[in-house]
Amino acid sequence: MKVVVGLLVLLTLATGCTTPPEIKQALIAKDQAYVENQRLMAQYRELIQNINQRHQIWYRFVQTRLKLDLAVQWATTDPKLADVPDGQLAQDDAETLGHDVVSLINDMRLQQLPERKGMNGQPVFRAGTKTMDALLQELPQLVARVDQKVDKEAGDTSADMTVFDKYQTNVEALRRINAMIKHYLDIDVTLDQAQVQSLADAASTLRH
Repeated sequence: MKVVVGLLVLLTLATGCTTPPEIKQALIAKDQAYVENQRLMAQYRELIQNINQRHQIWYRFVQTRLKLDLAVQWATTDPKLADVPDGQLAQDDAETLGHDVVSLINDMRLQQLPERKGMNGQPVFRAGTKTMDALLQELPQLVARVDQKVDKEAGDTSADMTVFDKYQTNVEALRRINAMIKHYLDIDVTLDQAQVQSLADAASTLRH
């Protein structure tokens, strides 16, 4: 914004007489700098998008592997950890897997697997009733539900790109103002108050 004010003051002082070539050249150089800034910011935006895409791919791989391994473990075994209470383990793993995945696991658990309760005493994983053949038939559905869970979580990891849009808007506004000033100086006319106000109004489009 300080740059715009300086240009408006320069324009007010310079109009009414022949504009020195140095001033016109400075405006051209400033516009070229704006163009270069836009180019560099576009490259930086593309870099951030590529990094975010790679992060999404890696995040999905890790989370899918983790949740699928955990789901199969609860469908086929009775997991325990020496330093974690049984109720806490069941509760924490169920939260990691999500309601839809846990619901399917409860339909898949093998015969003779005991019921597992959470810390509040409420059942989390039901006692098993299925055979291995029946469990294997449900595996594709389990994979699909794990994928859905990971998709839902991955949607929250996208980088916010609005800052680049705001930057683009600001630079475009500055370039319009710069072009208006150069136009007036090129034809060496005296600006009246209304024309100066027009430039000031254009400056107000800049977003902070």
